Amino acid sequence: MDKHIESALAQLLPELARHGISVSSQRELQYGLQLRLERDAETATLNLYWSLKKGISQVLAGKPNRLKADLAKLLNAAEAGPVGDFHTWERWIGSDECGKGDYFGALVVAAFALDAEKVDEIRSLGVLDSKKLTDIQVRDIAHNLYSRFPERIACIVIKPLRYNEIMADRQSRGENLNDLLAWQHGTAIMELLVRIPLVQGVLVDQFSLHKKVSKYLKNKEIGIPVEERPKAEADPAVAAASIIARYQFLQSRQAMDRHYKMSFPLGSGKNVLPPAKAFADKYGWDRLAEVAKLHFVTSRGVRVKDIFDPPADK
Repeated sequence: MDKHIESALAQLLPELARHGISVSSQRELQYGLQLRLERDAETATLNLYWSLKKGISQVLAGKPNRLKADLAKLLNAAEAGPVGDFHTWERWIGSDECGKGDYFGALVVAAFALDAEKVDEIRSLGVLDSKKLTDIQVRDIAHNLYSRFPERIACIVIKPLRYNEIMADRQSRGENLNDLLAWQHGTAIMELLVRIPLVQGVLVDQFSLHKKVSKYLKNKEIGIPVEERPKAEADPAVAAASIIARYQFLQSRQAMDRHYKMSFPLGSGKNVLPPAKAFADKYGWDRLAEVAKLHFVTSRGVRVKDIFDPPADK
C-alpha cells in the first residue's frame, strides 16, 4: 500500500470509528485503495487514490443513503480543515482556474484576498471547492461574494478566439498551456496586491509540477511567499477563487450557448464531437476557434473527414 494512502488512513479510520462507521472489507486498486464501509444496515464504498499532482483523492460510491450523506459531510469537513493546514497567514490571496480541461468555452483564473477573521463569514456562505457544488450553488455563492467582497476579487477570462491566438503564439515560442495559466494567475494576483495592502502570502491550487506561478511572481519581486499546493481548494481563499472562476466560466459558456443557439457540453471527450460537427456544419470549420480550444487533441478528431462528410458510396 502506498505510504501516502497509509497516512491518510491513519487519520481517517479513527474519525470513521468516532461516527460509528466500520470497515467491512478493503481491496487495493490501481493507484489506490477501496474501502467497504457500513453502519447499521447501510453500506457505502470509499475509494482513496494518490497522485503526485493531486495528492490524496477521495471518491464515494454506492446507492444514496444516510451513511453516504454523512460520509460526504465528514470528508468535506476534513478537507476544509483549519487554515493552518497550509499556512499561518492572517491575510493572503488564493487563486484557482476553471476551463483548463474543457474543449468548449473560456479559460478562467480568479484570485481572492482573505483575512483570517473573515473565514467563518465566507464559510457561512457555503464556500468550499467548487467541484463539490452544483451550478446553482456556485451562482448563488458567487453573487454573495461579489456583493460582500468586490474589492477582494480579481478574475481573468480568456474567451476561445483570443485563447487560440495566444496559444498559437506561445506554442511558436516553445511554451504551453501551463505558461499561459501562470500568466493568468500572476496577473490576477498582482491586481489584488495593488488593491489590498499587507498581504502576507499567496496560495495557488497547483496545476504544474514546475511551479510556474511562483517563478512568474518571483520575477515581479513581490516580496512575499508563494505556495503552489495540490488540493489547495481546501483553503477558504482558494475555494472562494474556485467558485468565482467556475461562475465566470459558466457565465461565458451560457452567453456562448445563447449567441450561437447551441448547447456546448463540458469536458473534452467524445461527447464534444457531435456539437463540434454541428457547429462546423452551421457556421463553418474556420469559426470553430470562436467556441473551442483548437490545440486540444480533440480537434484532430473533429477534423477527420468522415466526421463531417457522409461515407462515399461503394
